[in-house]
Amino acid sequence: MKWWWRRKRNKKLILANKRGAKLLEDLIECCDGKSNSIKFFSAHQILKATDYFSHSNLVALHDWYSGKNENHRKILVRKFNRNRDGRICRDIAVSSMVSGHKNFMKLVGCCLECENPVMVYDDVKKHYELDISRELWERRMKIAEDIAIGLAYLHTAFPRPFVYRSFSDGNILLDEDGVAKLTGFSFCVSIPQGETFVKVDVVAGTLNYMDEKYYRNLVVSEETDVFAFGILMLRLLTGDERFLKYDDDEEEGEADDDDEEGEADDDYEEGEAGDEGYDDDNKSYHSAAMSEINDQRRQFSEETDSEEEGEAVGEEDDLDDYATMVSPANPSYFRRFKFIEERRMDEVIDPEMLEKMGEISEEELSQMKAFKMLSLRCIGHKGEIPTIVEVAKELKKIQRSLNTTDSSYPSGETQLNFAQDMSSTVVLSNQTTNT
Repeated sequence: MKWWWRRKRNKKLILANKRGAKLLEDLIECCDGKSNSIKFFSAHQILKATDYFSHSNLVALHDWYSGKNENHRKILVRKFNRNRDGRICRDIAVSSMVSGHKNFMKLVGCCLECENPVMVYDDVKKHYELDISRELWERRMKIAEDIAIGLAYLHTAFPRPFVYRSFSDGNILLDEDGVAKLTGFSFCVSIPQGETFVKVDVVAGTLNYMDEKYYRNLVVSEETDVFAFGILMLRLLTGDERFLKYDDDEEEGEADDDDEEGEADDDYEEGEAGDEGYDDDNKSYHSAAMSEINDQRRQFSEETDSEEEGEAVGEEDDLDDYATMVSPANPSYFRRFKFIEERRMDEVIDPEMLEKMGEISEEELSQMKAFKMLSLRCIGHKGEIPTIVEVAKELKKIQRSLNTTDSSYPSGETQLNFAQDMSSTVVLSNQTTNT
């Protein structure tokens, strides 16, 4: 039997060494050679801490387990699928960079020798997955501000901006104090110094949150996150049921083929691509659904190449393409955005939230209008697209300015002076606290 245990141990070492080499590459790439404190746990330590991943230790999160060890009274262990061997290393590297910030989970370490790799977080406070339907307006605004601050930290706190690009509900957690936190950095990419965008090999994330620059041409920029955040804002305002229902309301009476296309979009957005295409770890579609997206992208690229009559696309052409593509990946979103912009607020706001709140004040209604207009700017539907830093500042001002309405502005947009004294707003790069 000794040979069997020896063989099993060697297999673990080979696996851990392979993953460790990849992690080192990502740490060098992301951290510019700066060391970050990451504790490496053995498989035995993880199994002991989680009571062998006991069902009783499974928390109200997908593949998250509570536990404890001699150095930490409470830890939270996230268990990944084996097919994420390469991607988990990027997640660990970026998490180690941001774990001191209040809007990210605090990383303790990882285990690379487990068959299913794990990441270990400090769990002094309980955490829950975001469920928009349970939150009232004040909490929804705070969630939006927290996520905007987290994204702004990714964009500004390091020598090169990091773009999150993988929005999904499952990657947003709330702690027991209601603080929203971003997790899941497997697809986070950095933009080279001196550049404003970077091209990636494949799309990753949830289709609902992708703009066409990313979906069609694989171009990732800070605006990729701003667009996705704008979609999140609209969902926080309208609620999931009403947000997904707008297409049906807008398309009623159109041709049957258009209706069928809209239905296909809705099915696709909901992730009904089958289990084969569903990534449990970050609610993205990386097999069937993502393959379909990339097939469409390649087809689009081939059509573009043929239209250019075989001419090579130079760097200037790439920049022109980047500057002109401003539409979302899902064509039905044009109708949805227009619907949200033009309808009365009582037709836009989440009806379940309104029912729970009862009567809303004029100040709250003004907040909602400003929130809506800001979200439409984020997605490029209304006015100039702001940076995520500007979005975070404006969200804070919307919350603090209950007595300031937007009725004096014909367009309904909030007009905030971003050049005001920074002492009145949040200083994003200094918001690192021990959580």
